[in-house]
Amino acid sequence: MRRFVLVRWFAMLVFFVFAGAVSAQDAATRHEVFSYEAAALVRQLDEGAHRVVVSGAMNAGLLGGLRDALRENPRAAVALDLSAVSGLFELPKDALNGCANLTALVVPDGLARVPWECFSGCNALASLEATEESAYFSSARGILYDKAGTELVICPPAQDGTVEIPSAVSSVRAGAFANCPGVTDFALEAGNEAFSVREGILYSTDATRLVQVPAGRAGQVAVPDGVEVVADGSFAYCARVTAVVLPASVRTIEKGAFSHCVALESVAVPAELVSIGKQSFSGCTALGEMTLPAGLAYLGSRSFFKSSVTAVAFEDADGWTFGKGRLALDNPRVNAEQLTHPGQYWFLDIYKEK
Repeated sequence: MRRFVLVRWFAMLVFFVFAGAVSAQDAATRHEVFSYEAAALVRQLDEGAHRVVVSGAMNAGLLGGLRDALRENPRAAVALDLSAVSGLFELPKDALNGCANLTALVVPDGLARVPWECFSGCNALASLEATEESAYFSSARGILYDKAGTELVICPPAQDGTVEIPSAVSSVRAGAFANCPGVTDFALEAGNEAFSVREGILYSTDATRLVQVPAGRAGQVAVPDGVEVVADGSFAYCARVTAVVLPASVRTIEKGAFSHCVALESVAVPAELVSIGKQSFSGCTALGEMTLPAGLAYLGSRSFFKSSVTAVAFEDADGWTFGKGRLALDNPRVNAEQLTHPGQYWFLDIYKEK
């Protein structure tokens, strides 16, 4: 009898634990709505967690209305399922930005392009998902990948701590972690042969290319010797990095590598540097004067656009050209007005004559 009571008690305990897990999972109130009614529904949602499943044809206008409704009703925490929506092949860059109460998103099955900018300000967005019917994307652990699972496309802004890169992933899209200030480190799943990790920073397998710095990294970052390329957007939106030391081995800084690093005060540029890509330091509002080495042969357009750079000193100011014209520098030290004035050569790619 006693044994029967114990078994019965244990069975009830398992039942309540399971029921609790299920109820927690289904705690959000579910709403199914057509696309043209979605904005009106979201505006009326009560305080609490809601899952809104949208179907039907949707264009940029209807999506913009839904975005505005989310912004106007901050009391409701909304998980949005757009998998059954048709007509959205590409999300506009402002598609859902500023929706601080958006907690999860299932992307449309027909969606092909999703810029990272569209989730700017979605600080509660913890999960980006794609269904098995999605033509272009897949997902795992709340992160969006391409359909084959070989490219990491976007990490949701609310991810934090260490992000593990799956074994099948061989590339990370520029801007994938731009909205993720809580991500502090990277790690590799066993079997990943495309990358290496040093002190939580992602590099190519042979460590000649710096791929991605976690957006939550703070203070000074010293890039190890042997790195030759600082990749497209690799430091972008690292809002707490204050200084970067590049080794003598670095030859190339790619497009937007340090863009919008708002706390970045100094970058130690090596003498062997050959190329600085477009908008590399744009939006760096804490930088002062920079010195560019004599061996530099390419400076991309708007490299210092909307930055606080007060001057750029060229160690070798001769022989620069832009388009079919010759660039004459009266002084090797170029002031901020020349760097930011619309229509000047700083808004064009400039090259060193061979």
